[in-house]
Amino acid sequence: MRLPVDIDGSRGEGGGQILRTSLALAIITNRKLRMKRIRAGRKRPGLQAQHLACVKAAARLSNGRATAPGGGELEPGMQELAFVPGGELAPVIEIDIGTAGSTTLLIQTVLVPALASGKPLRVEVIGGTHNPLAPPFEFLDRVFAPHLRAMGADLTLTLVKHGFLPKGGGKIVVEIGPSTLKPIEVMTAGEVVARRATAIVAGLPRHIAERELACAQERLKDPECEVREFAKDGPHNLFMAEVELASGVRELATSHGKKGYPAEDVADDALDALEDFLEANVPVGEHLADQLVLPLAVAGGGRYRCDELSLHATTNIETIRAFLDVPIRTEKHGDGIDVIVG
Repeated sequence: MRLPVDIDGSRGEGGGQILRTSLALAIITNRKLRMKRIRAGRKRPGLQAQHLACVKAAARLSNGRATAPGGGELEPGMQELAFVPGGELAPVIEIDIGTAGSTTLLIQTVLVPALASGKPLRVEVIGGTHNPLAPPFEFLDRVFAPHLRAMGADLTLTLVKHGFLPKGGGKIVVEIGPSTLKPIEVMTAGEVVARRATAIVAGLPRHIAERELACAQERLKDPECEVREFAKDGPHNLFMAEVELASGVRELATSHGKKGYPAEDVADDALDALEDFLEANVPVGEHLADQLVLPLAVAGGGRYRCDELSLHATTNIETIRAFLDVPIRTEKHGDGIDVIVG
């Protein structure tokens, strides 16, 4: 095994993204990871249930082991860990987060390592599927996955059951066939060719969703509208607005309801974000820009154009540089930014 990689989890964005990317790259490069100050600046610092589930998933996938300093078991709140991948990847892993923690963020931990290995994998994850501060299943399936397929990924994502705060209990299944990732370029946007709006209410009145969709019908041109209603889960409300561009790329904006916040405002939050994306005239939105850089780095090259890079994205780039000797640079292009890998 090559030399260990030491990562300070407090730098840059300082959140769970550093942990997930570091675990993924430790598996891909078969290098020991030593991480300290994990989420040190957060209100609840250290490893929480969702992050421990990501560590468990990485260990199961790689037949590796993760320990606390001194070799003990990892526990909630710990800010240091050592992770040693085992090398040979498992063909099936099943993880129950045990809370409403995000299933999609956990999937980010294992997805690219599985694709990089060229081996088949089936992943079943139970937890939250539509969480605040995390991409919903639809972002993974409709925005991110098409680019992975363009890179050569044999990938299927299935939403078996929705899971919302506070209980979770949702389920996503990921099936990966033997794949070889190749570089792609995502540089052009184009006109909007399709629009979609989805309102989800769980344990809340249907009229909330209907009012949100009324806003979408007013602000989007002839959108495809959908209400998903769940009687027993939640209480939770989620609104998603999506566009597909002539170049084939998609962007999805999400907003979550909260007590005392009008449904119309919930819808407008997502619709405003989508409008900002369209005005920028770029093919890659803020959150996709964060996610594309890892598979492109593993593929050895590629490029994409975005409006700006978030602190999440720049931190992700720095984390990748700690593991991979792949050049990653940025160039201004008009009001946008080109991210060039390789």
